[in-house]
Amino acid sequence: MRIAVIIALFVPFAYFGLKDNAFHFRGRKVSLTEHVLHLGIGVTQAMILVQAIKGNFVLMFVALGLLAVSGSADEYVFHRDLPPEESDLHAKQHFALFVFVVGAIIVTYMERHAWQAPALT
Repeated sequence: MRIAVIIALFVPFAYFGLKDNAFHFRGRKVSLTEHVLHLGIGVTQAMILVQAIKGNFVLMFVALGLLAVSGSADEYVFHRDLPPEESDLHAKQHFALFVFVVGAIIVTYMERHAWQAPALT
């Protein structure tokens, strides 16, 4: 059940990522260099998903660190004066990633503790 929930949590992030990628072919055309950087970002995103499914949060956070570095390079170098549609997609992606990471941590914690919530006292 945990894996199904984690995959379901990843779907909105993947959806907005694919929509953003499609925008790079029909909206703002990007350079080969930016496409290569996006490939690296996609690889780190796949690493995040795989490690979340495995429940290995050390490697998941390493992959998140790599995503932060590659994503920051993309934002700093290539994302000047973005069209509003692309900026909106990025905001939705970032929020979906946050929901995914927090959700994966919670679901894995719950599974490891027999689906019992921690006591509040």
